[in-house]
Parts: sequence; structure tokens; C-alpha cells
Amino acid sequence: MSVFDKITFSYLEYKINALYSKRFLKYGTTPKGIFWKNSFTQLHRFELIFSLICQHHDFNNSIICDVGCGYGKLIEFLETKLNKSNFYYQGCDLNPIFVDYCKKHYSNKKYQFYNRAKPHGQVDFSIMSGTFNLCVTDNIITWEKYLLKNLSDTWRHSSKVMAFNLLHSNERKIVNGLYYTNKDWIKKVCERNFNKTETFYSPLLGNDILIIVKR
Repeated sequence: MSVFDKITFSYLEYKINALYSKRFLKYGTTPKGIFWKNSFTQLHRFELIFSLICQHHDFNNSIICDVGCGYGKLIEFLETKLNKSNFYYQGCDLNPIFVDYCKKHYSNKKYQFYNRAKPHGQVDFSIMSGTFNLCVTDNIITWEKYLLKNLSDTWRHSSKVMAFNLLHSNERKIVNGLYYTNKDWIKKVCERNFNKTETFYSPLLGNDILIIVKR
């Protein structure tokens, strides 16, 4: 990575942190507090991700990394969905406010939290739900380079599956601070840089697509 890219990405992360800190202080532990529309879309995204992964994988004794964990809403879903599995959870977020909140509110020894944008050590499954929708630049080339850098970092630490969602349209674009990919383009990027990739769509989630990359 060039020095210019490092400086650019650091500035993007500074802006991301500032936006999320302000939002969380205003709305707290609600979907609005992390720029989600509502609880339904938040939970349906989780349902779609784990229903598809569960078709081929067992989560027992697995480490699940939530990249961009926010205030830890995925933990509550996992405790309900995987109540019979002996899983380990790792929450990673750039924003120290979220990490501090999670450390105070989730005390299970199997849950660990880190102030970083990628998994800590090797994990089995990496999940990024809504992590890259909010865009803090109008330069799509810059944002896509930042997206690929983060996906690459996460993939190196993921031994089984990397799953993430993005908004999509026919044309890749940034509109009103939201990044839209093209599903064929992102699939090609992932297969070129990582491994076999599948994309999924749910009519209940509007413009959302789910991308799953498998080892």
C-alpha cells in the first residue's frame, strides 16, 4: 500500500468514526444509532447470512468475527440462533466508543472485543453486516480501494467463510452518502482476489445483496 493510500484511508476512518460517534450519542442502542433503517432489516440481514452459511457449516466450537460490530446486536441474535452451539464471538470495530460499550455490556468470557477493522488472529467465519454502506467520500475509486483493502485484510484471517452485504444497482455509484455496487462486478472482484463467491438477494431487503466467499 502506498503512503498516499495509507493517509487517505486513515482520513476516511477518522470521518467514519466521527459520524458514528455522533449518531450513537444521539440515538443510542437502536438501529438508528448505527445508521440502520429499522430492527426488521437489521435482523433479516442476520437471518439471511446465517441461514445460508448453516447449510454447509457447523458453528460448534467456531470463532465468529463480527467486523464493524457496533453495539453488539449480532450477539443477541447468535445467542438465540446458535443456542445449541458452543461458539466464540469476536467483535471488531474502528470506533472505541462501540468497543468500550460492548466490553461493559457483554461479559461472557467467550466474547472478545477489539478496536480494529479486521479479525484478531485467525477466525472461522467473518461477518460484515452493513459495514461498507455508509460512504464518507464522493470518490468511488477511493472507496472501492478502501473496500478491497478491508476485505483483503479480513479474508486473510478467515479460515472458512467471509460474508458481507452491500447495496447494489445496475451502475456502481455513490448517492447521498451511500455506496452502491454492481453484483456482477463485486463477484468478479472477490473471485479474482479471494475464492469462489456467491451473491444472494432477498426482496425483503430492497437493494441489499449478500456476498459469501468460501475457502
